[in-house]
Amino acid sequence: MNESLASVNHKQIGYRIKEVREQNNFSQAQLAEETELSISYISHIENAKRKASLESIIRIVNALGITVDELLAGAVSYTHLTL
Repeated sequence: MNESLASVNHKQIGYRIKEVREQNNFSQAQLAEETELSISYISHIENAKRKASLESIIRIVNALGITVDELLAGAVSYTHLTL
């Protein structure tokens, strides 16, 4: 039986969101407004205090003008197990 597990690095995702947000000269308030998410939620995602939902990730990448692939580059590690 083959199983694969994906481990998502939420700290890295938060870091990437903050990095791209700052490159785009967006404040957390501006990103929150563009995504219709709260400023505190954006802050919590960036600081890995909360895990972003898929819907939130899509709103964020659309507002930042990047793809989900670009956001997740380096933020997801894959471990393949063979049992």
